[in-house]
Amino acid sequence: MILTQFQVIDFRNLSSLNFAPSAGLNAIVGPNGAGKSSILEAIHTLSAGHSFRTRKARELIAHNAESFTVSGLLKDRQQREHRCGMKRNNAGDVELRMNYEPVRSIAVISRAIPVKTLTSDSHALIQDGPTARRQFIDWGTFHENPDFFTQWKIFRRALAQRNQALRSGVSEAEVISWNNEFAAAGSWIDEQRSNYLSKLQPYFNNLLEELTTSFTVNLSYKRGFSEERSLLDTLDNNLRQHQRFRTTTDGPHRAELVMNVGDHPARQVLSRGQQKLVVYALHLAQLEVLHEDESRHAIVLCDDLASELDQENVSRVLDLLASRPTQVFIAGTEVLDQAVNFNLVDGGLSRL
Repeated sequence: MILTQFQVIDFRNLSSLNFAPSAGLNAIVGPNGAGKSSILEAIHTLSAGHSFRTRKARELIAHNAESFTVSGLLKDRQQREHRCGMKRNNAGDVELRMNYEPVRSIAVISRAIPVKTLTSDSHALIQDGPTARRQFIDWGTFHENPDFFTQWKIFRRALAQRNQALRSGVSEAEVISWNNEFAAAGSWIDEQRSNYLSKLQPYFNNLLEELTTSFTVNLSYKRGFSEERSLLDTLDNNLRQHQRFRTTTDGPHRAELVMNVGDHPARQVLSRGQQKLVVYALHLAQLEVLHEDESRHAIVLCDDLASELDQENVSRVLDLLASRPTQVFIAGTEVLDQAVNFNLVDGGLSRL
């Protein structure tokens, strides 16, 4: 789907904003502090339930306001319109609506309006720990398989209960009682992740070529438990270790997406700018998989795209975005020739 109308109330420094974006490339321009990035945060929040900068509601609510509201009018491939919205207050209470009906989970809206966000710290996907890389894979598997969210909730519940049993020092039988549920959901998640990465790799390789990089990056998936045993057998075999550490040290929650250039980790041999190009290619590859599998398109948000990239590479990334049937929002201080431009000054948004 694409956004055809977007409204913001009391979000960050945006007291009230309502605009109709283009279906293609949108550039939001204006001076520093005008709220350009806040618009991108608001769109991301509508999809994910939180900003790409913070998960704390009170940091997103405008000063002296009690809540924020973000809502959008969407249009699908069949040109049908849908409306979704989110309201969140200082206490963290959330109201979600899809087509005027209340919904219990942000996953309903997330599937309708998938969003990818490219920021100045996107290289953290390579530099930081494995959590962000697991989330990266899970974004793709979530949008590819409608059952993923259900299985993920089952797995997280079983993991929490098993860890609680390990910390409490209860009998082995009580710890083991969670093994079947944990292993069934965990094995399913592991298989989906592995299959998804196999689909992603060729698209990623092609995009690196389009960006004319002078290096190749090999992706591999480490499942987080024994390669020789099933997850259920691993849980049984390592029970003593889990009891000693008082936590479950095997499972898809310990999985890792490994990125290597030759025999070396990408984070060790690539510059910051090269790392950002790799991350952009990874995110854009996810859009290719999404379109190939379900003919769906995600919205792309670009904040400070030019940070640590020279003009030639910025142009290549923009050309890639412009060549895809994807709705893009770019926050910046300069007007882009190929974009529909919106000027943000003094809290008002006007089309240039």
